[in-house]
This record gives sequence, structure tokens and C-alpha cells, in this order.
Amino acid sequence: MDRRSFIKKILRRFFPLAGAFALGVPVLSFITYRKPNERKVVFHPGEQLSGLNFKDGVFLERQGETFYALSSKCTHLGCTLGYDVLSSQFLCPCHGSVFDRSGKWISGPAKKDLRELSLKQLDNGDIVVVEKL
Repeated sequence: MDRRSFIKKILRRFFPLAGAFALGVPVLSFITYRKPNERKVVFHPGEQLSGLNFKDGVFLERQGETFYALSSKCTHLGCTLGYDVLSSQFLCPCHGSVFDRSGKWISGPAKKDLRELSLKQLDNGDIVVVEKL
């Protein structure tokens, strides 16, 4: 076997393998992709001072020494809620749903209360809110 035919033989085997690899990796990663099933939001001690705090889609409410966490997603279609300080209510900018400060539904197309999220206070003072997706 001469040098030229050896190189041709190697390249004939290399390119199909390289093509299969180039197509196989994205397909395999698409098939095996797993969406995260929970999301953690950390409130540091400096972020816990006011009565109501917002961070990364989570409202953290302080009542005395206890804390409550509510999701900022409207239970109607998932719009991000805003908080009205004057009326002490959560308002949906998309369809007008209204929730009180504890997350109870008051009016609008949403018929469920806001989701209360689980939280855990760490030894260093941080509060970790876990939202199940």
C-alpha cells in the first residue's frame, strides 16, 4: 500500500465518524437534557430589613420575627406581580388580578391564592427560599 492510498483510506473513515459525532452530540444532549426542578433564591441579612423584599421572582415578607415567601407569578397566566404600597396589595399588570399582602386572592381572573414558598434560615443569617418548578 502506498502513502497516497493509505491517507485516502484514513480520510474515508475519519470524515463519516467526525460527521456522526458532530450530529450525535447535539441530538444526545437534547434527548438527555433535564430541566432543573427547583430554584433557590438567597436573601442576605441586609436584604431582610424592610417589611417586604423582592428578589428574583420571590417576595419575602417579614412579620415580626417570622418570614414568609410568596411567588411573584400571578396564578392566572404567570405574569410578574407588582406591589402597590398605598393599598398594600399585589397587582397583576396583565389582567388586573389583585391579591392581599398575605397572598390571598381578592379579585380578577385569577382564582387561586399566590403560592407560598418554603424557606430555610441558615446559621449565618441568610434565608434560602426554594421554589419547586
